[in-house]
Amino acid sequence: MGNLEKITRHPSLDFVASCWHKPLHLMRLIPAQIGNALFSSQTGSQLSSKFSSVFLRCLMLYFCLLWFCNAPVFAQTKVPLLFGENKNEKGEMIPLGDPFVKIFSFIEKDLKIKFELQIYPWNRAVMLATNGRGLIFGLSLTQERDAIFSFTEPAMYRHLWLVTRSDRRFKFNKLEDLKGKTIGIVRGSKYGGDFDAQKGILFQTDDDIDAYAPRLKKLLNQRIDAMVFASSLTDASEVEKVVSAIKLYNENDTTEPSYRQFSVLPVPILKDGIRFAMLKGKNDQLVKKIDQSLQRFHAYEASVLRKKVTSQRKP
Repeated sequence: MGNLEKITRHPSLDFVASCWHKPLHLMRLIPAQIGNALFSSQTGSQLSSKFSSVFLRCLMLYFCLLWFCNAPVFAQTKVPLLFGENKNEKGEMIPLGDPFVKIFSFIEKDLKIKFELQIYPWNRAVMLATNGRGLIFGLSLTQERDAIFSFTEPAMYRHLWLVTRSDRRFKFNKLEDLKGKTIGIVRGSKYGGDFDAQKGILFQTDDDIDAYAPRLKKLLNQRIDAMVFASSLTDASEVEKVVSAIKLYNENDTTEPSYRQFSVLPVPILKDGIRFAMLKGKNDQLVKKIDQSLQRFHAYEASVLRKKVTSQRKP
């Protein structure tokens, strides 16, 4: 027991334990402390074979910690990301939705980058991206944009729904059903295909800011016949619940009617892919890496979904 007591109380072990969280301090003091413990005539004769084994392990641990502390640290590369703002009825910014956060977080971790969100009104964000001011998220792929931007594959999809007043619903199955109507859209938005081609010809558009309340108020006041509402939800009834939950008036305003005001038409205008994009030639390699990361993200999400479905099938 006496030898064991001497081992557990040995000053060299006490020193290593005290510096467990301070490897840089160890580097400065090893000659004076560990060196004395190894070579002092007073303590050297007392080192048993068991202590020597333990002490050598501690010494090896020290050198591992020393290497770790002096190994190069690779900081995350900061990547400015243009993003369209969305405000509530008070003019306050609405936080990013969970689907966006999930995608951004995966890519940041996967590529060891850090997105620095630069939030602007959508029209200005698109203009800045067009002038080569950075990466942008949320662009739809159109023939016009494809000529100047490098795009990733869709990060996610959203459906473009038509919202009307509940007492002014109309039949919509094809684009021709919008003839003579005025449709509210977000200023600077492009949806591609026939919809963009027919704006100002088959139907008129009312461009407004990317805020739900002002556009819904226009709908209530019959200044527009319908408004475009983008959502990843695929069921019109679920979208209608989201729209109906949007508050249009201030908390102290009692004029907001309690009856059901809005309807979502059952057929969406189109299914739109949301992508990352950057002006061609600015950093095509970054766009390519993000695209590859998105492929890994979708593969991961698919595997999680398969596991969830499999677990639900088990008795």
